[in-house]
Amino acid sequence: MNTETHNKVSIYLRNQLAQAENRLKAYTVDREGKAYLKRSAALILEKYVNDFTKLGKEPRWIAVPGLRGAGKTTLLAQIYIELTCSPACKLYISLDEAKRVLGVNLADILSVYEELLGKVYEDLDQPVYLFIDEIQYEENWGLVLKNLYDRSKKVFIFCTGSSAVSIQTNPDVSRRVVFEKLYPMSFTEYMLLKDCKFPIVGLGKNIKETLLNSSNAKEVYIKLKKFQGGVNKYWVGINRLEIDNYLKYGTLPFTLQYNQEPLIYAQIEQTLTNILSKDIPQLSKFDQATMAKLNQILYAVSGSSITSLTALSKTFSMAINTLTDVFEVFEKAELLLRIYPHGSHFGQVRKPSKYLFISPAYRSMFFNLFGSTYTYNNYKGQLLEDAVGLYLYRLLGLRFGTSLTYDSAEGGADFIVSFDNKKIAIEVGYGDKDFKQVEATMQGINGAYGFSISPSRLTYVEEKNVVSVPLSYFLLT
Repeated sequence: MNTETHNKVSIYLRNQLAQAENRLKAYTVDREGKAYLKRSAALILEKYVNDFTKLGKEPRWIAVPGLRGAGKTTLLAQIYIELTCSPACKLYISLDEAKRVLGVNLADILSVYEELLGKVYEDLDQPVYLFIDEIQYEENWGLVLKNLYDRSKKVFIFCTGSSAVSIQTNPDVSRRVVFEKLYPMSFTEYMLLKDCKFPIVGLGKNIKETLLNSSNAKEVYIKLKKFQGGVNKYWVGINRLEIDNYLKYGTLPFTLQYNQEPLIYAQIEQTLTNILSKDIPQLSKFDQATMAKLNQILYAVSGSSITSLTALSKTFSMAINTLTDVFEVFEKAELLLRIYPHGSHFGQVRKPSKYLFISPAYRSMFFNLFGSTYTYNNYKGQLLEDAVGLYLYRLLGLRFGTSLTYDSAEGGADFIVSFDNKKIAIEVGYGDKDFKQVEATMQGINGAYGFSISPSRLTYVEEKNVVSVPLSYFLLT
């Protein structure tokens, strides 16, 4: 780093230290200046910071991967602003901005910041907090931050990045960093941020435990009946149209700033453009011809969940290997959630996978902005399936031995949850369900029980070992 570049970095960092609080405040308040309420993820991360500050406890390196637009910068800003320390001891940088403005790497930035602190990191006598946004723009971010982490126990590192950040580390780095993935919003988070509607403590956890950890459908039904009072209490005062708004765009927190759907979908489209133009190039080396087709491929996926890569390769005149790489990158960017067909590995290779949008807002955007002749009633079932896929992905987490698949047989269930030698068949949709799909799948997989998720009433059919779970229950998990 030459003298001129060093001086530019120094000036940039001094400006960040002086102005970051005012800049980040814009992410934490609405247009009237009222502070946004915090999602549950913020409370978890705050505890890490407080335990380090007050008790010197580990962990002190937290990475928050997630889909662009899921609220990572807001989360970081809320913690930064509430952190009480010397202004010089908390630094916020966006690597996207720093790379464009300065053209330097993260190691250079940290070196100049060390000079501004007036002490080498090893000699720090008070905590220093680093907030690094868009970490994926640094190719060797893991090794750079590992070196800093090892140099001083007084440094707390908080970084955010694309979802692929969590898989771009070596074992040496993974032993030091704690990953806390930020998912698109749940319905209760949407209502909390939109209308200050607080969830009922423990209710969602109890419903989740009931749906996934019961012995049979009868146990599911009996326990859910006990929660009916709490469920009804939560829904008091909520316009049921909010479910539609949530499915259409409410999983992405930035949409709460707008009150007109055309503006909302325009912002979602811009966010998608940023993913395709900024995030995808960080994850792949596609040529320009392939990059130009990414938006069209996603549009094709929006019309149908089950996707034949062979058929798409012909449609887009693209080699099947290239198209396979494209979908893998969509998964890494967490635009799409891949649901494999249930069965043996050989069977999974032969049959097409189901691709859901991890935020149904993107599928909704395609239907609303690109001249689709479908009405909302025609595609809302697909949005609901996206949302249920997101919920199951979040509820199951990354536990070893857990899988989320679908029944590829004709008339099979939308999802099969498998863990601890238990299989649960799940069907999703609007209108009354006759349980045929769940029943057929359960017979094929020897399922423990099955349930459907729809706006219908809570019902139980003993001879079929199935339960109809109202959407009003499931959305609270």
